[in-house]
Amino acid sequence: MTFEKTLEGDESLPLEFKFRLAKADPNMSRSGIVAVLTDVTTRKRALEECSRLATIINTTDDAIISIDHDATIRTANKGAETIYGYSSAELLGHSVYVMVPDSRKEEMAAILAKCAAGESTSRFETYRKRRNGEIFPVSVTYSPIFQGDNVQAMSAISRDISERKRVEHELKDSHGRLNNLLEETVKALSTTLEQRDLYTAGHQLRVSMCAQAIAVRMGLDRNDIQAIRMAGLLHDIGKIRIPMAILNKPGRLSPSEMALVRDHPETGLDITKNIPFPWPVGQIIHQHHERLDGSGYPNGVMGEDLCIGARIIAVADVLEAMSSHRPYRPALGLELALDTVMGMRGTAFDRNVCDALKDLIATGTIMIRQGGLQVCP
Repeated sequence: MTFEKTLEGDESLPLEFKFRLAKADPNMSRSGIVAVLTDVTTRKRALEECSRLATIINTTDDAIISIDHDATIRTANKGAETIYGYSSAELLGHSVYVMVPDSRKEEMAAILAKCAAGESTSRFETYRKRRNGEIFPVSVTYSPIFQGDNVQAMSAISRDISERKRVEHELKDSHGRLNNLLEETVKALSTTLEQRDLYTAGHQLRVSMCAQAIAVRMGLDRNDIQAIRMAGLLHDIGKIRIPMAILNKPGRLSPSEMALVRDHPETGLDITKNIPFPWPVGQIIHQHHERLDGSGYPNGVMGEDLCIGARIIAVADVLEAMSSHRPYRPALGLELALDTVMGMRGTAFDRNVCDALKDLIATGTIMIRQGGLQVCP
């Protein structure tokens, strides 16, 4: 007969033995029983571990399947049944391509080939197909299963991300609506200033377009470009506090009048600081009259303390102002405006910004058309 018993080992660990009992050889002078003890501890623990792993695999929400080299599904957990809508009987022994949309079959073939070569596929997002034909987004990982040095099969772990994608889409739509609202607010503020001063009508828009073109030419990232575009539309908003008589004065300004004009970056910061921009628009507005050599205003910011957005707006602002008519002088033309900017290259103005502007003018991206500065796409 066979039975199992747990004994205490030398280190007081539970050991399991199997006893096989049999009658002694009847030809021997003495009778007795022969007992053969076999240590089954390792096997028992391995079985318990397999049971635990099987429980984990079958209780996870992810779909976990194993696939042969010929794309045949060999095992599938409960998560696979739930996600893909098949029963285990419908999955086992069938091709994995039943889960793959036509548009992704080449992708699946490439994954099978990669795993057959012993390479894993990092988690990525793609699309799969349910039993009812619905195409849905998943996040998947594929890995080879080795036996010794040879690849015997591959495992596939996929997660249904339909809900996450739906939320992402809603957030994207909401973000887009908020951005549109913010942009319309900025445009309204910009237009409010220009309605007061017909001589500078369109100035902020042209500076914004010119600055954006420079930022793109310099290879700045999308957030920096957006910040510069918005700051360009509002860089002179602080002039709303300056009396029209001073803004349109044809002669030289008095020291007190000039002091009032020089205060407009501070005023601009005060006006915009409570607008929840996701970019440093207020900082750019505040610094757009500062210069690299410290000769600007209102605070004499210089060198590396001067943000890139302000460096770009500063150049675009000077170029547009010199290229346009003002109450105290006619337009000076694009060539003279560029010469003036390049004359301060490396001192007041950033070298890279000046070089980008020069390239844009040389290629005709920035030009004078119909009496005003224009940026062509």
